[in-house]
Amino acid sequence: MLKLKLLFACTLAVSACFAQQKLVLQDVVAMAQKNSPSYYRAQSRALNNLYAYRYFRSGQLPQLVLDANYSGSPLGETVGVLQPDGKTEYRRRSTSNTSLGLGLRQLVPWTGGQFSMRTDLARFDQFDPYREQRYMATPFSINYYQPSIMYNAARWDRLISPLLYEESKRLYIEDLEVVALDASDYFFRALAAQTQERILRLNVENTDTLYKISKGRFELGKIAENELLQIELNLLNAQNNLEQASLNKEVAYQELKRFLNMPKDADIELNLPSATPLFSVPLDKAVTEAGSNRQAVLEFRRRRLQAAQEVASARGNNGYEFNLNAQFGRSNTDSLFGDLYSRGAVQQNLSIGVAIPIMDWGRARNRVRQAKANRDLAEIDIQQAERSFDQEIYLQTQLFNIQQKQLNSAAKADTIARLRYEITKQRYLIGKISITDLNLAQQEKDQASQNYINALRSYWNAYYTVRRLTLYDFEKNEKIRYEFREP
Repeated sequence: MLKLKLLFACTLAVSACFAQQKLVLQDVVAMAQKNSPSYYRAQSRALNNLYAYRYFRSGQLPQLVLDANYSGSPLGETVGVLQPDGKTEYRRRSTSNTSLGLGLRQLVPWTGGQFSMRTDLARFDQFDPYREQRYMATPFSINYYQPSIMYNAARWDRLISPLLYEESKRLYIEDLEVVALDASDYFFRALAAQTQERILRLNVENTDTLYKISKGRFELGKIAENELLQIELNLLNAQNNLEQASLNKEVAYQELKRFLNMPKDADIELNLPSATPLFSVPLDKAVTEAGSNRQAVLEFRRRRLQAAQEVASARGNNGYEFNLNAQFGRSNTDSLFGDLYSRGAVQQNLSIGVAIPIMDWGRARNRVRQAKANRDLAEIDIQQAERSFDQEIYLQTQLFNIQQKQLNSAAKADTIARLRYEITKQRYLIGKISITDLNLAQQEKDQASQNYINALRSYWNAYYTVRRLTLYDFEKNEKIRYEFREP
């Protein structure tokens, strides 16, 4: 009995694994935004931008660095030693140098310089020709290094890097909305192929029935042979069209399953969307939300900053240089480690470097002019992109509002065409109309069904396009947000 129960359970499990999966548009979109290759690409790009921003932020914080160095010749080396009389004698010696340092450094964003505090300890050992041991300690030293006062790269990084990160967060939302748009396109492409296959299968069944009835009517002399041959030809054409439609359906299904990262042998069936939201999108609301939510708005601002940065860099790197390096601290040397930190001498260093170009043949001036020309060119491109941005929102908003009317008309036309075909078929069976009228009614029915699917596809594509362009859900009247989690 137990074996029978286990066998029954296994049979149910296998049946569940191979059961047909019925999908609607919302299911396909949800699956694509969680498991499609496009989703993983969006997540990888978001992670890349997140780590880049964290790298920038960590550079703004104090850095604690421990460094150790060793050099020496424990097995001995021959070196030249200068004598008082000016001669050089070569002698054998064995030495080692060991140093250890701990430093805390901080970038100064207002100047672009670097401030640091250090403590260092060094030990020198000589083993041959005589033994000696010395220590040198710098209990503390305060340092400041200013590479240039003409151009502060840190200032521009603080302006641009946060914008890049904010762009990446908005871009992640846009990427997922693009995934939804692509999912809608794949879904309706497969649904159209599935619908066409069903229509043609039904046409084959209907035409086969008509052919059998017409053969009987021909034998009774109620229809001409020409009409019977026409129906037979219609049956052959319908069968050929069905075979091609089945192939098209399989191709569309495989493309959909590949997009959703599903097994290629998964058994799926598509159903029409359970509900079609009907609402209008106010143009002023769409423009406002796009201006608040889109990544492109931040991109325009960032590109202007980058163009200004290039001009500032050209002006700062114009050949005039001013470098400053200042150090203040205390150090001591002794042969005994215990006496190193009991006393010491003040140590201070100051170095200033200045470079002034005397003759550069206009090199610096032309570099600045080039940077300004590039800035002006970037401004023209940005203004054109802003106009295209506004125009796209306007056109897509109007398109979405129009698509609702076209969808209603297509749905009504589909219903009328189906009803007309059924009436025409019945009239043909009682001999009231010719086969030509029946063929025409069938063609109009098939075309109306395809037009309805295409109208649905256009409506949902417009729906997801408006969402992508504004990052706003007009159906729920709220901004679109997706939670991003690190793996």
